Amino acid sequence: MTPEIKTNWQLYSPDSNIEFPKMKSWIEENESLMRRLRKRETEISLEVVEEGICAHTDKELNLNTAEGNLRKIYLKSHKNIVFAESFFSNEVIKKIPKFGQLDQEPLGKFLFNDSNIEKRDTYVAIYKQGDKDFIGRKCIYAYQEELFSVIEVFLFHE
Repeated sequence: MTPEIKTNWQLYSPDSNIEFPKMKSWIEENESLMRRLRKRETEISLEVVEEGICAHTDKELNLNTAEGNLRKIYLKSHKNIVFAESFFSNEVIKKIPKFGQLDQEPLGKFLFNDSNIEKRDTYVAIYKQGDKDFIGRKCIYAYQEELFSVIEVFLFHE
């Protein structure tokens, strides 16, 4: 069971009041989550929940039913730590073919090693999994003006 979004996405700024203020540094993280998580946990693995080409709507990307690769994964240690969902439209995939099928590859391997990928905006929302609430962030990135999104739901509290 993957987390379900509970609130609408809100544009984030460093002076935003967020529901879980101790998670602020995770919302503002601009480097690889895998690298940071490895400082907390000795073993981090990536489990692909689902990946495939589909139609997708994304308000923050201004996409009305675009076709592309939707990938859902868990980063886990002894338990699930982060749920992540990324969407790459066919236009993005034409420019970065690897984004059409990432399989077990960590997305950060590409995001943080290509200076042409630019982070534009960050949004925050509350997600629910079971009877617990968690904060999630949605980062909008651009590659040669083509936008894509990466959602990360932090399944822990600091």
